This record gives sequence, C-alpha cells and structure tokens, in this order.
Amino acid sequence: MRGGNKNSGRRSIIDMRPDKNEIIKDIVLGRRTLTEIAKRLGVDYTTVARYRDEKITEEMRRSILAETRIETIKADTDVVNQDRMDVAMTYESLAKRVERLITKAEETEDDYFALSAMEGLRKVLRDIATIQGKLATNLTVNISLAESKEWVTMRQILQEVCDEVPNAREPLLRRMRHHVLSVTKEDTII
Repeated sequence: MRGGNKNSGRRSIIDMRPDKNEIIKDIVLGRRTLTEIAKRLGVDYTTVARYRDEKITEEMRRSILAETRIETIKADTDVVNQDRMDVAMTYESLAKRVERLITKAEETEDDYFALSAMEGLRKVLRDIATIQGKLATNLTVNISLAESKEWVTMRQILQEVCDEVPNAREPLLRRMRHHVLSVTKEDTII
C-alpha cells in the first residue's frame, strides 16, 4: 500500500536536495513563502507544506532559530567592535597630529603656539580617555540554554529515556527542580 503512508520508504524531494538545510531554514525563518519554495523546486505547494508539517520537528525549528539569533548577535558584536577600533584610531591619529604641532612650535620657539597646542592635546587625551572608558565596557551576550542546540538535543534524549523508563520521569524532574533548572509546562512532558 503506497500513497499517504509516511513510512513508505520513499524520500521527500527536499531530503534528496543538496541545499536541503537552506530550504529548511527558508521554511522555518520565513525567508521565502512556501509557494516560492515550491515553485523553485518544481513541486506543488502542498508538498512543501506537508514537508514542513511532517518532517520539520520542533527541535529542528528551535535549533535553527537559536543558531540564527546567535549569528545575528555575533554580527552585531563585530560591528560594535569595529566601530570601537575606528574611534580609537581616529583619536590616536588626532593626538599624533597635535603632538607634531607642539614639537614644531617648540623647534621654532613659538611658546604661545606650543602652549595652545598642548591645551589642545590635553583636550584630545581627555576625550580619548572618556571614549575608551565608554568603549572598554565588555559586551556580554546572553544565550538562553533553552534555545541552545545542545539543550534541544539533551531534551530529546531525556524524553526518549523517560519514554523507555517511565519511572525515571519523576526523579528526573525532582532533581532538575532541586538544581534550580527551569522546568516549564513544556518541560513537564519529559
């Protein structure tokens, strides 16, 4: 009996594609509509919708969402760090220019100009110290354990063990609560 049976042994068209992971990400993240994906693959919309409903697990969805959030955080952190370096280099360049002016004024014995340049250097150095102090704050990235790929896998393993050994469920949840691990309504499925 073939047809609608999920276990017929026939692989999905999406599973056979080399860009399968990108297609799954497109579905989960909504980067393309199901219609666009179906058109690109040369299949009917229902094929993609069925794949989404039957093949993409909650664990896969969470893993993709977590991975995407982490990538976004890393990219944003890189931008901030680059801005930090740009500001530092600009102030350093300005300080060197003022220092050259002071040296030149001292060589020509123009004390008034040298004094003015030193005042300018003092202001630049104060600004550098202020900016460096503000930028020296370490960026911290908080990632929720519930969204990490490892925790999604661990939950799946714990669920499978509790399915095999139902008596393990109660002691597991008790120990998780004892160690102040978050046990949400969803986690009580374990």
